[in-house]
Amino acid sequence: MIKQYNFHKTKYGDELLIDLIPLENLQPYIAEYSTHSLTYYDITLISNGQGTFSIDRQNNPIEKGQIFFTSPGQVRHWNFNSMPCGYVLIFEEEFLCTFFNDAQFVQNLSYFSIDGARSSIMLTPAEYSQLEPLMQNISDEICRYQIKDKHILRALLYQVLMLLNRMYTTHYPVSHGNQTNRYIQKFVRLVNTSYLHNRSVDFYAEQLNITAGHLNDLVKLHIGISAKQHIINRTMLEAKRLLSYTDLSVNEIAAHLNYENTSYFVRAFRSNTSQTPLRFRKNEIHEK
Repeated sequence: MIKQYNFHKTKYGDELLIDLIPLENLQPYIAEYSTHSLTYYDITLISNGQGTFSIDRQNNPIEKGQIFFTSPGQVRHWNFNSMPCGYVLIFEEEFLCTFFNDAQFVQNLSYFSIDGARSSIMLTPAEYSQLEPLMQNISDEICRYQIKDKHILRALLYQVLMLLNRMYTTHYPVSHGNQTNRYIQKFVRLVNTSYLHNRSVDFYAEQLNITAGHLNDLVKLHIGISAKQHIINRTMLEAKRLLSYTDLSVNEIAAHLNYENTSYFVRAFRSNTSQTPLRFRKNEIHEK
């Protein structure tokens, strides 16, 4: 299976759900598992380097001023000859959401929301100059961390997240009329946690206390596809991750995704991608 890294919550003694790490310090982990996923949020700012960084098969160049956004569960792949340098800001959703009493705060940020289709932006020199000192401020604050200083770190993190939200929407403008409905945010989150065992639209509608028809209408309005298709797409995304980044057989992947049998999985995959799982894997290997 794909290597998954968890947050080291007690790295500084008492529990602290935020950290800022020089990117170059992660070389041993990236060298061992260049392909991996995280259980927490990650914002990586490149200060120097070359290569590519893929997030869920979306390739991005590594160069100064490039900033990457990763949500929990997304599969990342580093490809470079020399280890790049930069800042890696990581945090658990709980660090902010419990304080603000808003469970959707992080997910509503443009670059972490379901509408944030792009996983990176290239900062202008002025934006880079504005952001880099804030990253350094967080690093300095963590170095002298005391339990009473969590609020300072929350304030600094909030400042960085909101500044990046402004920058992201400047690079990729979003119409206010297309802002995501609160039911859609909950639906997407439920699908992400339950798709392996529940692929029925009725199940998700029941969890949201709305009718299946209403849920389907909302998904079509805000995402552009049916609720059923979104569930299928999420399942196929996981299938593509496993085919691209693991040596699991098609039979094992079908079993992991809880398909009744391999033939049913192969038919579903071909219907969604116009390729068989094995052809998809061969094409992925050829492209790499």
